[in-house]
Amino acid sequence: MCRIRRCNGRTGRTTALAMAGKSGRMAAMASLLQTPLFFESVYKQYVWGGERFAKRLGRVLPNGTYAEAWEISDHPDGITPILTGPLAGLSLSEAIARAGTGLVGARAASVGRFPLLVKLIDAAETLSVQVHPDETSAARFGGEAKSEMWVVLEATPDAHIYSGFRPGVGEAAVRRALAAGAVEEVLQRFPARPGMVFSTPGGRVHAIGAGCLLLEIQQDSNTTYRLDDWGRTDAAGRPRPLHVEEALRVVDWSATGSPVAVPEKLDNLPEGLSGRRLLSDAHYVVDEYAVSSPCWVRNPSGGFLVLFSSSGGVRIRPEGEPAMLIPPSRACLIPAAMRRFRLSPDGDGPGRLFLAREP
Repeated sequence: MCRIRRCNGRTGRTTALAMAGKSGRMAAMASLLQTPLFFESVYKQYVWGGERFAKRLGRVLPNGTYAEAWEISDHPDGITPILTGPLAGLSLSEAIARAGTGLVGARAASVGRFPLLVKLIDAAETLSVQVHPDETSAARFGGEAKSEMWVVLEATPDAHIYSGFRPGVGEAAVRRALAAGAVEEVLQRFPARPGMVFSTPGGRVHAIGAGCLLLEIQQDSNTTYRLDDWGRTDAAGRPRPLHVEEALRVVDWSATGSPVAVPEKLDNLPEGLSGRRLLSDAHYVVDEYAVSSPCWVRNPSGGFLVLFSSSGGVRIRPEGEPAMLIPPSRACLIPAAMRRFRLSPDGDGPGRLFLAREP
């Protein structure tokens, strides 16, 4: 970049040579971005967390309870460093500054920051009743806009999710319920079963119930306003802070419909691959695939892809490169420059994975 700035005042030929040099460097970087990128997870310990990351998913962790595993994140509250490839050791924003569109595509490169956050949630206890701002309320009141979606990976028989106030409930009724310790009476409650998909746009009040293990795809944000925490205290016996006024300012009172998404079958897929679209909105597109036999897949978007192997394990082989394993319950990033790759199951049964991308 400095070389180009120095050349801008010289002849057009010198500027053209400098631009050609930049293009050459970017082309060389794109040629290196032909393998998936894996990341070092960041773990969060909150009072409601459990032990499934270690006991069910095989993560090697110190003793304790862990609530969230941030799998791919560029957020300052939990940056996941790149572990593999020519960008190893960098954060995603540092990698985007170096690799640009070859890594994430034109849309994300223009912002300079990775737009999604991918995490796992282990709710041994019910989370607080909370809400996140949407773009309009974040612009008006501050904070980061956050819409999110969940895929239920595992759930106990009685697991459930609170999502949205009951139809007709307004601010006065919520304040009365909070004062009486009866917030559950104004919330809608939905059963959570493995395979179910929940959409939670910014402004929709919610609480993940005890017994849920979820995959979450969300905007790159960490703004949360707690309305109620079920009378819970932390390890020191202190209640966690509430943000009632901030929460009520950003609630979307019209969000009373069902949060359960209805997947749609995907057609025109290569032999050996079947899939369904779980959710598509202004922030992300999330699909689920079953890989029953080896097949070549093209990047459908021209941007980055996030792959999360949910069960069975999936092998991925870029053109001209050896195959790599995406282990079960692990995520990787497919660079935008990696236009085509081969998927195959790692074992006798089909491998299952989720794919997330920008719309």
